[in-house]
Amino acid sequence: MESLLVNVSKYAASHEKSPIENFITEAFAWLLRNDASVRESFAVFLHQKGEQQGIGIPMIDNTGSVETQVNFNGKFPDMLWSASDDSFTIIFEHKIWSELHDEQLDNYRQYAEEKFGAAFTIVLITAHAGQHRQKPDIALCWYQIAEIIKAVDVGDPKEHWIREEFIHLLKSNNLLSFSPINPLSIAYYNDAKKIDQQLHNIAQRTANKVWPIQQLKGEIQYKASAYQRKASVHDRCGQFDAWGRIGLEFNTLSQEYDEGGWTPGIFCGFLIDSEDHGTEDLMPNEPLAMLILDIDEPLHTDIASNIHYQALVRELQRISLPKGWRLSDRIALDKTVNLWHPLMFYRDLSEFFAGKTTLEQQDETFCTQMAGLQQVLLNCHSFIPFCEDMHRLYEAHQR
Repeated sequence: MESLLVNVSKYAASHEKSPIENFITEAFAWLLRNDASVRESFAVFLHQKGEQQGIGIPMIDNTGSVETQVNFNGKFPDMLWSASDDSFTIIFEHKIWSELHDEQLDNYRQYAEEKFGAAFTIVLITAHAGQHRQKPDIALCWYQIAEIIKAVDVGDPKEHWIREEFIHLLKSNNLLSFSPINPLSIAYYNDAKKIDQQLHNIAQRTANKVWPIQQLKGEIQYKASAYQRKASVHDRCGQFDAWGRIGLEFNTLSQEYDEGGWTPGIFCGFLIDSEDHGTEDLMPNEPLAMLILDIDEPLHTDIASNIHYQALVRELQRISLPKGWRLSDRIALDKTVNLWHPLMFYRDLSEFFAGKTTLEQQDETFCTQMAGLQQVLLNCHSFIPFCEDMHRLYEAHQR
């Protein structure tokens, strides 16, 4: 049996691909390859679905191959399921919370017609039916995949456990049920739409405060003014964020952030979307208040094994953090989908602002809480040696 972890670790994060879509694709492909009962049930389902829609989908036998990211002349459908004699191929495209690219399925169809003739079908699997566009032959939702798997009652305990884990993966990404609109949320709809700008304004009003990290003397300094990043439309999910976060950046350069400023950089603010930072496990229900350690790309190969980083994490784990705050070492937890941000302090936003109802109270809370976390870092004996080593390694990479 091939390794599940090897399969799901094939993809690196990028601005073009969703890490969770890649993860689910590889886990699903692994399940089909290694669980004959699930594979047979899915084959029967597709065959019957095709009959209902007047599409001929033969029963693909259990010896057929399941591949991911096959090259279609520069285009890469998520998964291919081929009969053992290559007499028929099912082409899969998977979406979670994103839309198809322009002519994405047409490009697959054009290539498949040249390579497979008429012996193929295209299956689109998405989070909800509203994403069913570009006329796939079969359009499914992930909750239907879960129902197929749940209906398989044969197998040993290990097979049942693996199926349950895949279903839990879908559930944890809100792919199994769509709740009705909460009437209370409608009443607060306009207020909720303002939250991103209000968080941005808090950071803006406090940017010129005197922050503890800016008081460092010596070789390691963060003298530049706190920086509110202005991201391109491709690097944000709303109007006021950059990579899903809103707040202040402190870097080691004397000007606004440029390459080399994250050695390391310190972000203080809010995370409103988990996709880029790979923090789905930390924020299932609401935004987070966060302090994030940011690391430039040349240092990504060094950070996991760096003794100074490990010493800093151990020291932080030994001390008591300010009330309500938690620490997440993404590397140790194997949450390495985005190595730009290996270490995070976090707490739920509702807890962060609990009982603070005025602008003055919320600004003061932001300043007090973030300054406190910065001081926690500064009080760590391992923090300055870690920064010095990051500078040394960065300079070595530039030679």
